[in-house]
Amino acid sequence: MNGMIKKYLPYALIIFAVYLLVPLIFLIPALRDYSTVAYYFIFLVTQVACSAAYCAKQGLDFLFALIAPIAFIPSMLIYNGGFTQIQNLVLVFVYLVAGIFGLYLGDLAFGDERRKREKKEKQEAEEMLLQAKRHDEEERERLGEKAEQKPAAKPAKPVQRAAREKSRRARPSGKPQRPMRYETDDDDDFDYDKYTDEMDRELDERVSRLLDDE
Repeated sequence: MNGMIKKYLPYALIIFAVYLLVPLIFLIPALRDYSTVAYYFIFLVTQVACSAAYCAKQGLDFLFALIAPIAFIPSMLIYNGGFTQIQNLVLVFVYLVAGIFGLYLGDLAFGDERRKREKKEKQEAEEMLLQAKRHDEEERERLGEKAEQKPAAKPAKPVQRAAREKSRRARPSGKPQRPMRYETDDDDDFDYDKYTDEMDRELDERVSRLLDDE
């Protein structure tokens, strides 16, 4: 609705201004006998010109032809006796026909150029849409490649785990056992075998000292 008002508004203002203000000129006593010039020439030319200009820009729209008859009603009521005169009703119909004629005239004169422009705009819009789709597909492919290239978490090394389990089984039952530690990615380079051997050696020395003291 707002788009329709924006399209109609400039032309409607021109038509209403002409239909309401031009008759004031013919209220002057010297020009009163020439008032038919306004109704049969100026109003008709205004309606045909505005309809042709509108059609050249927006295309055929038969609702536009109703603007002039609507604009003539207040002018008719103020200046020309209202609905009591048959000629006023005839003029309403004439202005409607003039609007339709102006639309067809504008389509004949400027329709090819307007259609070429609309076709070009449509092609540009389709090209932009295709580019946007292509860009989205490229982004999805790039994100998918990044997800595939992301390294997986390193599993615990089974060889080192088996060696630790073997060393634990080989210890005497009376010796305290060190709490179990799980392999993580952060301590892969730590030599657990050497560490456990040193701990066992220290523990054996302490037990030997205790036995000697007794």
